[in-house]
Amino acid sequence: MNILLLGREEDCRDYLDYAEQRGFDVRFFDPPQLAADDRENWRRTVADAARAAVDLTGLDDVVSFHDSYQIQLELIRGELGMPTRDIDTLLCLADKTRFKAHPAVRDHITRHIELDPSAKAPQALAAVTESLSFPVVVKPSNGFYSAGVVKAETPEEFPKAFLQTKRVCTVLREGNGQSRMLAEEYLDGNEYAVDGMVSEGRIIPLQIHRKLPPLVGPLFHEVAYLTEPFDAELGRDFTALLEDVIPGVGLDDSPFHAEFRFDGQGRLRILELAPRLCGGGTTTYQQLRICTGLDAYDLLHRLGREAIDPKPLHHRVALEYDAPIERSGFLRNTDRAVAVCRKNDVTTVHLHRPDGQFVLAPPLNFETVLTAYFARDTREEAEALLDVLMTDCTIETETEKSS
Repeated sequence: MNILLLGREEDCRDYLDYAEQRGFDVRFFDPPQLAADDRENWRRTVADAARAAVDLTGLDDVVSFHDSYQIQLELIRGELGMPTRDIDTLLCLADKTRFKAHPAVRDHITRHIELDPSAKAPQALAAVTESLSFPVVVKPSNGFYSAGVVKAETPEEFPKAFLQTKRVCTVLREGNGQSRMLAEEYLDGNEYAVDGMVSEGRIIPLQIHRKLPPLVGPLFHEVAYLTEPFDAELGRDFTALLEDVIPGVGLDDSPFHAEFRFDGQGRLRILELAPRLCGGGTTTYQQLRICTGLDAYDLLHRLGREAIDPKPLHHRVALEYDAPIERSGFLRNTDRAVAVCRKNDVTTVHLHRPDGQFVLAPPLNFETVLTAYFARDTREEAEALLDVLMTDCTIETETEKSS
């Protein structure tokens, strides 16, 4: 197959390994930003830039695992006569403000308000106090990797959270042209995520992730996903919510990654719905392969071209460990963390950033440093492994770069 991948080569190592094993030819393209007031020229802008950068002849598919490139992806696919998803749907899903305001979604979310990014902290606090109850979570409208997501337990904690999120929104605007701020009431319940596919109108949940350790704030970096095949009986609440939201927003022939929390009354709420594979593609592919034996990248290439009906080949438990960064600084001793993963029978380990590179700690982080995937037979075995990794598999940083 000949594949055009929208994104940076260094961020797509997992898919590149997959493609190399199968003899795929992969070309890369970093697409241009799109001006909101120039929608009638979007397709021409992207198509012209793509043709100037890469050879578009003979392509079998165009894919992207990046949140910010989903619109450009569909524009190129449309230019090449490939199946496409609805642009307005993708615009809705790319922005939490639009998503939460959608009629199909607004009955399934927690109370929230949009904050003026030009406001000072006292003004923002006054708006939050008038409309919401503490604790609240402040977040960017179009963030990813939990960057800028900060909990304020009390009004006294709000100014710091507001400034941290505001800083991330500034970075996002520099890269994407827009980013707004939201404050929403904190949901004091367990957080889950579901990966799946929508094929010819059929919603197919494939696996469910429990986020560990529990995300209680003040920051929300996701250290681990404990993943199992989706159980239709146990997951009835998730399926019912997805069957309300997904057709309502118009998503079809697409992967999806949906995130949820239970509120204090045990009611399931949706946090976001992304029209892509999870974790740069890697999380969905590696976890699904471990848990079920299914090939997520193959399913992605088939969507829109044929109806898919994936059936799990086995039932195992997967653990994804995303080594946290405690302090911003220059990376050191990453080889030791990799060695710990291998000692514990890692299935796949990706070291994304080498020693000596400067990285930011949450809530300002946008980059994964080390991600490792493990296969276990039971949930208890996976939870015990996480305890070991949290102690032994840590990523170190230093304030000054070693010579």
